[in-house]
Amino acid sequence: MAIDYDRVLHQAIQEIAQNQKQLHEFLGSELLDQHVIRKHIETHRKINLNEFNSDTKIFFGNHLKNVKLAKQSDSYSILEEGFLSNPLDTLPTRCIYFLLNNDIGQSLEKYKQLYRSRPCSLFIIWDWDSQHWVEMSCNLAAYCDFYIPVSSEKTYTISHFNPFVLGPIFVGVNQWSRKFITDNFDSLLLDRQNEPFGPHVFYEAYPRRNRAIATLNQKFKNITFTNNSYKQTSDIANLNEWSQHKTHWIIPVLSGMPIRVFNCLCTGGIPVIPSFYKVIFESSGLPKDVFYYDVIDLIEPDRLQKTANNYFDQQGPSGLIQRIGNFINEYHIDARCESILELVYKKIFDISK
Repeated sequence: MAIDYDRVLHQAIQEIAQNQKQLHEFLGSELLDQHVIRKHIETHRKINLNEFNSDTKIFFGNHLKNVKLAKQSDSYSILEEGFLSNPLDTLPTRCIYFLLNNDIGQSLEKYKQLYRSRPCSLFIIWDWDSQHWVEMSCNLAAYCDFYIPVSSEKTYTISHFNPFVLGPIFVGVNQWSRKFITDNFDSLLLDRQNEPFGPHVFYEAYPRRNRAIATLNQKFKNITFTNNSYKQTSDIANLNEWSQHKTHWIIPVLSGMPIRVFNCLCTGGIPVIPSFYKVIFESSGLPKDVFYYDVIDLIEPDRLQKTANNYFDQQGPSGLIQRIGNFINEYHIDARCESILELVYKKIFDISK
């Protein structure tokens, strides 16, 4: 039986429109206006009663353990893994907390208690899953002082929970420190495979993404489903795995810019990403060393894969070295965190003057 595409499309469009209408009805609640006004007043009061500046001690979440700021290292520390499982009275006070959503995860309620119990501390949340983990994002925005998304996709929705949404600031390479990459530069110069790299964690909620990975896997065995076991693998083993391939096919969750794009560029590879990235803000700063695939390329990927490999070969070792040199500073968490702090300090100055 033939599919009536016009009818199916019409139904899909109607359902999407209805979902958007319901969302905007919720966001139009006067209660949310009152919440944002109250939060605006509370954050102003907190900043004006306490002196937060570049000398204030910063405590980074453990997912940012490889960060190195230009300022003195004794002005910041890294919280231990699972710090939210500790008694609240053992955690720092009169400081700046700089956390990722991944530092909080399943300990959201404990984090809320920490936030409420630290009226003399400033809380910065850099949300690496703001494009799709909506419940967590809205909660974090409601329970922090400055909220920084990595994507512009859900900014309008999240702005109803915090008046101080800054950025967005994209994700950055956090798997290795910049020093580790440069210390192991020889590993990045070894011969690479023509076969692309692309292990992706399976997420049941994103069937279109899963179909894309499964389809590419029929051609390229290294584009496959995986788990988070890389977190238990040594840094050098992970670096060597990234540097074994010329190209990396990347299938994102919604429109967020995946960290693997920057991992790829900072280890000298060529990322292959969806073509819709050409027209969104998230990719406005991407270099020419990026290739784009259309949906049809998932079914017939050989031509694009060959073109990307040829580009890598034409660039040669000097091009690889230049790519790493160009991107290791800009795309590392060091630079990203400094950009966030610059935005935060400017906002603090504007509020306190």
